Amino acid sequence: MAVPNTSSTYVNNIATFFRNVTLNAIGIERNFYQLMEDKDVHHAIGMCENNETDVDNAISEYNPQLHKVMRTPNKYPSGRSPYITCKHPRTRQKYINEVELFFLLNNPIKWKKTAGDDEAFELFQQFLKDSRFNSKMRKVKRLAGSETECAKLYHIARNEKTDEVEWQVVVLSRSTGYMLRPLFDQFGNLVAFAYGYKRKNSLGRTVQCWGVQTPEIIYDCEKQSIGWKVEQYPNPTGKINVIYYKQEKAWAGVEPRIDREEELDSKIGDTNNYFADPVLMGTADAIKSIYSPETRGKLVRLTGEKSRLEYLNPPQASGLRAEEKKDLNDSILFDTFTPDFAFDKLRGLGTLSGKAIKNTFILGFIKRAKNIEIYEELVDREKNVIIELLKFLYPKMAAKLSELRIEFEFAEPFGEDEQAMWSAISNLYKSGLISLETAVEMLALTKAPEEEIDRIRMQDIERTLDGEEAKEEKAQETGVKPIEEEQEESVSESASETEETA
Repeated sequence: MAVPNTSSTYVNNIATFFRNVTLNAIGIERNFYQLMEDKDVHHAIGMCENNETDVDNAISEYNPQLHKVMRTPNKYPSGRSPYITCKHPRTRQKYINEVELFFLLNNPIKWKKTAGDDEAFELFQQFLKDSRFNSKMRKVKRLAGSETECAKLYHIARNEKTDEVEWQVVVLSRSTGYMLRPLFDQFGNLVAFAYGYKRKNSLGRTVQCWGVQTPEIIYDCEKQSIGWKVEQYPNPTGKINVIYYKQEKAWAGVEPRIDREEELDSKIGDTNNYFADPVLMGTADAIKSIYSPETRGKLVRLTGEKSRLEYLNPPQASGLRAEEKKDLNDSILFDTFTPDFAFDKLRGLGTLSGKAIKNTFILGFIKRAKNIEIYEELVDREKNVIIELLKFLYPKMAAKLSELRIEFEFAEPFGEDEQAMWSAISNLYKSGLISLETAVEMLALTKAPEEEIDRIRMQDIERTLDGEEAKEEKAQETGVKPIEEEQEESVSESASETEETA
């Protein structure tokens, strides 16, 4: 094995480093691609969008151990043991985010072929299954709702031992150790994407790395002691093989109310702690009599009219406090368009129809429609990336994959009344209002609709032929001709009599 010339590489890195420093110092403008070609990775990444501040804030709010209430100071009274104040964080953010996820992706996305080859569509669906598309989508949506951004990388590599192309779907997010840097043009189109991570080099040192994707070139960058080591490869799909998901955090706008609710709960806990043990309150003479040797606390002597001895009762729960807690609960859910799935609210819903359930949880469907505006475009782009990847993996199917046209829709969260829908489609077909092709397409029960239509027509032909054969056999056994044959014979006899008369 050839030994790399490390001294030459080191000298080249130094020359490249000082060249970039000089170009930046004299104000030479370079675009993203020029910076990457010049191995000026630091300034190239600096051109990309950086949302780390928003992401870190969202992560801290999502983790209950990092909430503001957890920083409430403890109390250290003089001459007494320190008091650890109550800190009662809640997981409101997780609940709101999970409900948002439920309404968008509780059921898998529905795919439907509108044009193209059935075999190509089966290949597409098999790829979705192999890549665990549905579970990956749920993971992506959960991360985007909790961190405001995440990405899905379709990583392509060639196995050095077998020389076979391998692929892998990787979910990238801040919480999983990645830094995301998208680059958009003035029209909002993604022109490049970089993701940063750390790995150990051959010397066991942890180094900063960046993967950079453009439609033409894929860059693999590793930080050196001076400058960057940059390797580049042609992009086989011609697309950026990254889907960048970005949205507002699911609980955006109610942060102060969540903090207030946790503060209120913690103060109630402190109050309960203060009065957990009985507190005796009395005048000096009454208290002194408790410790009298002859009484031993069984008898208290009150020596004056103003003498008193009684237990200090804790403050009763305030109506204002209860009203505030209820208002906080309702407003947090309402302002985030989150239905309340409390157990007492769900009683009796089992008897409701699908439409009635939808009306009951209309807030969730409003938020679902808002999220579809974001995710529909991104899922459509992901579909196109998958097709291009399949064309690279299966070149013999490239032409059929290019002609493939696929549509999709987000399934209803509570499921649909399939029996009612099938019955309605069947009635439409029987009444002649829709064709067989449209009925099969609307049912979406088969991966190969064209083959299914051919099978249905062949079965109809076979049933017709079988029916005619059964009639003939019955006629031979009974000696009675079928009504159709008798009608034909009578028509032919009438015709012959007419000819004779003429």
